[in-house]
Amino acid sequence: MREITMETRVAIEQLISELLWRLDHGKADTTWELYTEDAVTTGPLGNMDGRDAIKAWGERRAKITGVVGRHIIGGIRLAWVGEELHGWTQYMTFRDSSENPLMPASVGEFREVYRQVDGDWKIARREIAPIFGGLNAAAHAKRLAESTAE
Repeated sequence: MREITMETRVAIEQLISELLWRLDHGKADTTWELYTEDAVTTGPLGNMDGRDAIKAWGERRAKITGVVGRHIIGGIRLAWVGEELHGWTQYMTFRDSSENPLMPASVGEFREVYRQVDGDWKIARREIAPIFGGLNAAAHAKRLAESTAE
């Protein structure tokens, strides 16, 4: 099994933390910078193909200021699968728009593939896989879609 160096682990953990910090602090319009040009994301918030689609989604999301959310992560597992670096991160998401904001709105796993671009690690593929609270995640996605409809 190919070794994950400490430098790589720290860089990937920083990448994940930066993405979630930007989402939680009204900076979704900058998250596209953390993805590769050909990145793909899937999950309850919809599917996006390419950095331009992620950028457009982030710009719409950043305009929604009435929802406060926070992501708590842990259990980050990294492994080389062939020449690709894969990651699995356990998460809990809390939202003030949930029926009970003190209970997680969603609990699940981020399944990601990372790639180095010009020496920096970027997300090449991201799947948001709710394990608990999938209906909450779907309802949140619907609210976001309705509030960004033009």
